[in-house]
Amino acid sequence: MKLTERRKTKKTKALNFKRRQDPAIKKIDLAGDYYEMGQQHGQQVSDLRSHIVAAIDARLTILAQVQVNIEPIIVEISSLWDETARPTKAMLRGIADALALEWESFFRYTISSDILDRIQYRHSENQGCTTWAAAGSITQGGYPILAKNRDYRSNHQQLQCLVQAHPNHGYRYSYLTSAGSPGVFSSGMNEAGLAAADTHVSSLDIGPGLPRYASMMEVLEHHDNVSSALDYLQANKHTGNGTITLLDAEGDMAVFETGNTFSSTIQSDEGFVVSTNHFVSPQLSKLWKDKNEHKYRGNSTGRYARVREELLEAKGEVDVQWAKGLMTSHGNPQNAICRHRQVAAPNSTTISSILFLPGEKRLHLSNGSPCTTEFHILSLN
Repeated sequence: MKLTERRKTKKTKALNFKRRQDPAIKKIDLAGDYYEMGQQHGQQVSDLRSHIVAAIDARLTILAQVQVNIEPIIVEISSLWDETARPTKAMLRGIADALALEWESFFRYTISSDILDRIQYRHSENQGCTTWAAAGSITQGGYPILAKNRDYRSNHQQLQCLVQAHPNHGYRYSYLTSAGSPGVFSSGMNEAGLAAADTHVSSLDIGPGLPRYASMMEVLEHHDNVSSALDYLQANKHTGNGTITLLDAEGDMAVFETGNTFSSTIQSDEGFVVSTNHFVSPQLSKLWKDKNEHKYRGNSTGRYARVREELLEAKGEVDVQWAKGLMTSHGNPQNAICRHRQVAAPNSTTISSILFLPGEKRLHLSNGSPCTTEFHILSLN
């Protein structure tokens, strides 16, 4: 049954859940240079320190089980950050100092996913995320919309924060992140109306490069349109394990697939772009590796196909309410958009849903599983 049919019959599986007011998301205000913003981040999440330490310990436990010498990788990444990701490292230093966290352990925790991807470790959690952007003939009035369901480690639900950043140089921007994480650690939008959201991809093309949260921070601080952001992304080397979906206030959009050896750009030819957890470009698609357990295999391609089909079916009808209907919808382990433990690995679930409206400089945020928690409207100002 198509989403449009489900809307007419009011029989979406989301209606099986009682909606509730979500716990107020922690809001953080940052300003100044990168170290100062890191310090302010740490100070404003100090009440979550025990949860951050628990998350650090959990990841370090996984790293300790790895039967590979990861020390050269850590040294290589640290040296690379000194050259190409100084703002991110300065912010991380500020967070560590404010929270009195031991630096080496905290740095390992921050780069743990990149380390595990480099050694092709089978992740204990089934990381997801579904993103799409639409404008023009697809949306009502042509208004641009970017949506993301954040499927992530369940212990990050209590760490989730909404940040308002005012750096010394560049645009102001808002972004969704996890307490204790630097850069734009999920998605965000700046005052010029440029929005960005990432997804993780398990790939064979992994190596030293910029992590997505570092490159997205640079994009939102210094670029006001998709074309300019792509110029920056294409000029740099990336870790190779994800995608970045971009949308601006004019409705231009693209998905940037961050390979390490080479990257690809997926442009819109139908008024929308979609990205889940695999590469689709000819160059990179053959390097994607589905690491999911057997019963969850194919969920990335399943979600990708479903979102594309729904957008095509609803051409000209897509608006905020339609987007919320899609992002709260369920299904089987291969195509559910709002994902719970029965359709995702035990340690991963949809911990938030966010809609960016670049033309209005507003966002709609559900701080929790969107099928059970209300969306709240927030202004970039």
